[in-house]
Amino acid sequence: MAETMTYVEIARRVIEKRSAEQAGSASQPATDTQQATLEESLRDRAIELWSTAAGRLFLVADETDARLAVERLGARRGEIYTAAEARRIVAVKDPSVVAEIHDWKRRFDGVVREFRAGERPK
Repeated sequence: MAETMTYVEIARRVIEKRSAEQAGSASQPATDTQQATLEESLRDRAIELWSTAAGRLFLVADETDARLAVERLGARRGEIYTAAEARRIVAVKDPSVVAEIHDWKRRFDGVVREFRAGERPK
């Protein structure tokens, strides 16, 4: 039977694979083609994802595109992940923590930000 993976697990594998490829190619001469960043690839676009566990999600480049997705697609901010938010979520190894973060984000139309102990939220 095929292994069932969540979006986070799939994204984590892709990021790890690309990181390994980049590390391996660091010793190789640079080529004329340059790999686009996630933000560059998503600019002015919204990718809609569907998960039976999480429902509808959108992946966008940044806060500007998130605002446009709210206006144009009628999406709530809690359904939209910027590239930076996606990176933060992918870094979380525990699927139950990821699910809880998503639940809070959706419930409060929140934004996933980096927070360090001792700092005051902005």
